[in-house]
Amino acid sequence: MEVARGTHKFDTGPFNWYLVEDAGRLTLVDAGFPGHYRAFRDGLAAIGRTVADVAAVVLTHAHADHMGIADRVGREANAPVYIHKDDAAAAGRILQLPWYGLLSRAWRPYTARMLAHATWNGVFGTPRVRNPMPMDDGQTLDVPGRPQVIHTPGHTPGEVSLLFADRGLLISGDTLVTRDLYSGATGHPQVTHPLLSHDYAEAFRSLDRLAGLGRLRMLPGHGTPWDGDLRDAVALAKGLRRK
Repeated sequence: MEVARGTHKFDTGPFNWYLVEDAGRLTLVDAGFPGHYRAFRDGLAAIGRTVADVAAVVLTHAHADHMGIADRVGREANAPVYIHKDDAAAAGRILQLPWYGLLSRAWRPYTARMLAHATWNGVFGTPRVRNPMPMDDGQTLDVPGRPQVIHTPGHTPGEVSLLFADRGLLISGDTLVTRDLYSGATGHPQVTHPLLSHDYAEAFRSLDRLAGLGRLRMLPGHGTPWDGDLRDAVALAKGLRRK
């Protein structure tokens, strides 16, 4: 499904990941779970592309719901897999998720369904990313779409947002989301719950790095797209801060 100019989202429930087209070449941004490979293959076919057209994989952070097919696609396409240097070590380990925050709320119907989806799609078999390519804050990646890396730590130490300035687009990963992962409700931009964050206070401080980006379409790691001035997105997220 095209969600912005030359940018496609895969239909994999509450877990968002994207494909950016540029001059016939592709950048995969985040990579779902291992069981989502079929959705990836079908999505490529729907736009007349193959895995050979993937020039790079870029990960917003090292959590299993974002890394599932990253290593496989990187190997099949002979493409680098980028991740921020502060998450590079975590990308080389298995089962990277905020497990306490998820399992302690597994009694909530939406969270239980989300965990079931993850299990069915191979979360426990998510492979390590071998030889990730480290990226740094402020770097413009020489990959299709040429995103600028904005380091927005908090959800993980190496969480990033990716600015595609010429498209008026921000892929925010889990820095800002529009879905509450405990209730399933979608709406305003928000920071993920403290139990799902590595450093909740730092996650809020990182929002200030996005506030001056202007009017954009924001594509989050969870939830629906949001359109508007990023100052408003940040203000809404700070207004929703949990006590």
